[in-house]
Amino acid sequence: MKTIYLAGPEVFLPNALEVLADAKKLCEKFGFDALTPFDGAVTDQVKLAKANQIFKENILLIQRSDIIIANCNPFRGACVDDGTAFEIGYAYGKGKRVFGYLKDNRSLPEIVMSKISTNQHDSGYAIDQEGYLLNEDFGNSINLMLEFSILDSGGSLVLGNLETVLKLIQTLG
Repeated sequence: MKTIYLAGPEVFLPNALEVLADAKKLCEKFGFDALTPFDGAVTDQVKLAKANQIFKENILLIQRSDIIIANCNPFRGACVDDGTAFEIGYAYGKGKRVFGYLKDNRSLPEIVMSKISTNQHDSGYAIDQEGYLLNEDFGNSINLMLEFSILDSGGSLVLGNLETVLKLIQTLG
């Protein structure tokens, strides 16, 4: 049975344990064993020591997994959760197959402009309030480094949800 690591910002939900337990049950329904960031052995460390322990445990969980499925929906802004982004990159670097899902596959600049205030710039691109151009306009829906880590790993970035990805993986064999 293949093992899947579930990456995403669900860990920040007030009912995270319930949501991730349901996600694990869904993975089992499709014939996969699933791990979540909560499956690491975290003790009663505090502050940075606890954060470091969570980091190390999540690394071990990714290493134990065959496949990573990442929730790539915007989190606290217009882009993928930064912890999820790290997990995608780390998994890619370890040669893992990575899949991602999102509910909006417009281009990244369109997504950003729908989430934050922008203005037109002399360059022809929109610019945000902090002075950064929205010039990553290649048709990708998430940061190009993430999208192509997913694609180059042999995975896919799909419009849908966890179940959509599980159905796809099942058809791929």
